[in-house]
Amino acid sequence: MNLEIKAVAPNEAELLIYGYIGGWENRAAEFAKQVRELKATTLRVRINSGGGSLFDGVAIYNTLKLFKGTTIVHIDGLAASAASIIAMAGDQRIMPANTMLMIHNTSVYTEGNTQDLQKTALLLAQLDEAMLNTYVNRTGQTPEKIKQMMDDETWLTAKDAKELGFATEITDALEVAASIQDKSIIINGVNFEGLSLDKLRGGILKDFTASTNKSPPPATSLVANFLPKEGAQVMLTVEAFQKEHKATYDEVYTAAYKAGQTAERARIKEIEELEALGHKDILAKAKFDTGATAADVSFLIMKAEAQQRKTHIENVTADAGVLNKITSTQTDPVGNTQEEKEDAAFLAVFEGGNK
Repeated sequence: MNLEIKAVAPNEAELLIYGYIGGWENRAAEFAKQVRELKATTLRVRINSGGGSLFDGVAIYNTLKLFKGTTIVHIDGLAASAASIIAMAGDQRIMPANTMLMIHNTSVYTEGNTQDLQKTALLLAQLDEAMLNTYVNRTGQTPEKIKQMMDDETWLTAKDAKELGFATEITDALEVAASIQDKSIIINGVNFEGLSLDKLRGGILKDFTASTNKSPPPATSLVANFLPKEGAQVMLTVEAFQKEHKATYDEVYTAAYKAGQTAERARIKEIEELEALGHKDILAKAKFDTGATAADVSFLIMKAEAQQRKTHIENVTADAGVLNKITSTQTDPVGNTQEEKEDAAFLAVFEGGNK
């Protein structure tokens, strides 16, 4: 994803937000400059993202809110997590009938002692409050209802989003290219890693039933692209699929393995590019233990360096406290110490006795 705004008509521009939000290529200052200098009266923001860095999401949201023209947000597939915050910047928030939106509480990779974890928990609570306020202001729902939705990690169809105020308009369903690969769902070319079939099956449809007390309708949303059609034979296990469709299984397994291998190499390479910053322990743990991304590692390094600066200042202050207790030798107006004055008096007597 990048943050390049492109002109699409004389008075209209478009911003495409597809994929992960955040990272080195997204320069907030350059994006803000583009928005300030934008001559168009309408800015269309097209979103298909599973989220990413909340800090980047909030920065994009705030920048879009500064645009003096009309901001129209189109959710082309999914607006989840930080992407749902960006979606709230739209004066109009349009969701085709087969798209979705998800809200939840913040999460982060962290490490450290009790105090570090307490500070991180406090930060997450503050971020949750900021998101809650944004959703409340844009939807008109009560803080209590939004908080419960965030606690539950709520998945919304376009219909649900419109009824709750997250969307302002529903349009006809768009054609969506979707597939499942190595437990990841790919929608319109964007890989939503961690967005599982079980999440769609047990999340969206379950939420619909709980909120309406009705049976789920025929699949007309994005779920229809993943769930088996009624009456279709379903392979319940990987073993059964492998046995009955070995050639296909081998082909899919090989492709998934290569894709995973490529993605892992890219992740490690991005982390290794941060070696100039030091903190080899953090880099090693991310590469081989936690599976953290380069963006996660950057956050941990910034925290570590902030702690180092704090410790350095505390040490310098402590050292200065010791030095402040040392009294200087008294001097006379011309700068001679008492010891120097005594030596001078001795020499004067000695020289006088030798004249």
